[in-house]
Amino acid sequence: MKTCLLATASLAALVPAAAYAQDSNSPNSQTEATAGSSDVKVGVTDIVVTAQRRSERLQDVPVSVTAATGERLAAVGIQSSQDLSVITPGLTIPQTSGYTQPRIRGVGTTSNGPGVENPVATYIDGVYIASAPSSLLTLNNIERVEVLKGPQGTLFGRNATGGLIQIITKDPSHTMGGAVNLSYGNYETIIADAYVTGGLSETIAADVALRYEHQSKGFGTNLFNGRDVGKLDHDFAGRMKLLVEPSDATQIRLSFDYESRDSDRDIQHLKPTPGIFDFQFLGPFPLGGTYDVNQNYEFRNKLEAGGASLQIDHDFGAVALKSITAYRKSKFQFNLDLDLLPFDGFTAASIAKFNQFSQELQLSSTDSGPLKWVAGLYYFRSKDGWQPIDIGIGALVNQNAPGVPFHIIDQNYQKTDAGAAYAQATYEIVSNTNLTVGGRYNYERKTVSGTESFTAFGAPAGTLPFPATDLGVPTKATFKRFNYRIALDHKFSPDILGYVSYNTGFKSGGFVLAKRDADPFKPEDIKAAEVGLKTQFLDRRVRLNIAAFRYDYRNIQVQRFDAGSQLIYNGAKAEMYGVDLDGEVILGDGLSLTGGFSYIHDRFKSFPQADLLQPDGSIVPREAAGNKLPQTPTYTFNLGGDYSLETGIGNIRLNANYYRQSKVFAAPDNLTFQKAYDLINASIAWTDTSDNVTVKLWGRNLGKTVYTTSLIEGFTGLDVSYGYPRTYGITAGFKF
Repeated sequence: MKTCLLATASLAALVPAAAYAQDSNSPNSQTEATAGSSDVKVGVTDIVVTAQRRSERLQDVPVSVTAATGERLAAVGIQSSQDLSVITPGLTIPQTSGYTQPRIRGVGTTSNGPGVENPVATYIDGVYIASAPSSLLTLNNIERVEVLKGPQGTLFGRNATGGLIQIITKDPSHTMGGAVNLSYGNYETIIADAYVTGGLSETIAADVALRYEHQSKGFGTNLFNGRDVGKLDHDFAGRMKLLVEPSDATQIRLSFDYESRDSDRDIQHLKPTPGIFDFQFLGPFPLGGTYDVNQNYEFRNKLEAGGASLQIDHDFGAVALKSITAYRKSKFQFNLDLDLLPFDGFTAASIAKFNQFSQELQLSSTDSGPLKWVAGLYYFRSKDGWQPIDIGIGALVNQNAPGVPFHIIDQNYQKTDAGAAYAQATYEIVSNTNLTVGGRYNYERKTVSGTESFTAFGAPAGTLPFPATDLGVPTKATFKRFNYRIALDHKFSPDILGYVSYNTGFKSGGFVLAKRDADPFKPEDIKAAEVGLKTQFLDRRVRLNIAAFRYDYRNIQVQRFDAGSQLIYNGAKAEMYGVDLDGEVILGDGLSLTGGFSYIHDRFKSFPQADLLQPDGSIVPREAAGNKLPQTPTYTFNLGGDYSLETGIGNIRLNANYYRQSKVFAAPDNLTFQKAYDLINASIAWTDTSDNVTVKLWGRNLGKTVYTTSLIEGFTGLDVSYGYPRTYGITAGFKF
């Protein structure tokens, strides 16, 4: 079964689709009816989230959460999962060669490949997405996105060390309706999406969401052959959901999704770094402008992915049962010029395959008494591997056998079997004061097998078993952890909640599948303390949520390169502390401001064997204590404005968003960095008086800021992927 996934790639063309079946919990909705009165009161509207595996008001949850509806994402111009950072304080989402690497409050990864899972978990409709290429999601039927900050190890388990990105799609409606959108933008970009929903019977409703994007003109040029680079050949995504309600107590949701993507938008560039990287093999070579490259081996990544899930909810009265069964499969292919130069140096050609199955059973209380609880069992099984990965070493750079073109070809799999039991309870110990206690026991077993083959001058030169058991590398590893959460919250008034919490979490260890003699890496562990305040005031015209945190982060998994092979090693301890806040202000009927700020103080406490890159490309181990963590900005800031005006010819809506990120370093050595930068997105939309037709002009990165989405200290220099240049276009939509 072919597989895909949907989650966050373009909402720019979504205004009518998002407007259709608008959730009453939309944070952009500015009016609410006063109970028992016909008066209309202007103020922020409640947002319902599922951060504690049950539906609750955002302001009642003792967890730091940033939530946004599909309507807000579309208005701001969110195009991909990377773009979520512009509205989420403390979140950055680097991307390397098609692999997304989200990082929350400094906790994340710089590694990629099969078997390497992110410490910031991605969930879609309650299903964990283990494959990093599949986490670059495409959205066109989104109800809301929730970003949970801090370890979520109790309710969401392994690999939620830094937090969680949770995507909730719309449920089908029995009322027939839908929307169609067409967009055209610069770089000859075409986007089309459609959403249709309706009832099939009195108990069954269905919906279908489709999206297609094509960009035929690239952001730059390959000087080696004159071809465009930085373009999207195609991105097709589809999702179908069936909602079956055989009784008032039972709901069944069956979902299918599929995605096919062929792109070189995130092609890696060699960035000159005077004083640090002053050499090029056989060079220097011209590198052209910012978005240009000079590479003799074509960069390309292709994704084919998808899956199916079955969710059954049944209300027994005092107890509710939820069952979520899911299967996913993906195939990710990429070609990469590892030296990023126009000669036969180092290359990588790979096919990564990911398969996963998960089953979760959950019981939760439904009454409104002083005790609320949830408990469950979870099982996860995956099989991920290179099929194959081919590392090419050119004759001119082969130091072991000068003059001999050589290839290392790995074909291997890592199998994961993981199980967990968890429970969390909240009890009102005194009026308006709640104590929450939760725990989760995780058991995980990983096994690896395969072969590593060699060719010289294109002829077979030997095959060895994978991993190198002859060198003492094991084929199995077992990890066990108990994680817990303790929180105390108090309602000072109906609109003010204060809380303190202490949480633990872990990211699992595993095997390096790109090198047979690499030892397994250990799990990461984190301990997190947090204090927060959630408030609404000035007659609910202002919402302001603030949280301060401190992390003790150990056994951090760090990326290392060895002759083109990516390795992972442990050994670091770090301390982070900081504060983040989210806010919304209603200035008047139709006019609102949203914003956020994050400050993170992050330092390695101990890292005696950190890689320190030398100007000649060599690496020496050095102590990195006192250095900042990779890809972690000291601060981020965003401010957005939205104005909606009713006129005689329809509604006019203006939206603008400003985002600023401070400097980030590429690696623990703190030598190379991305300087601070700013992004501005804006749009203006007109909707006719019937509320059926919308025309929208939009622009992103209006200041033409040059910024990177990934930074890697490679063996030929600083490898970077750039964010999009200035893009703009028009969207026309019709809903029915």
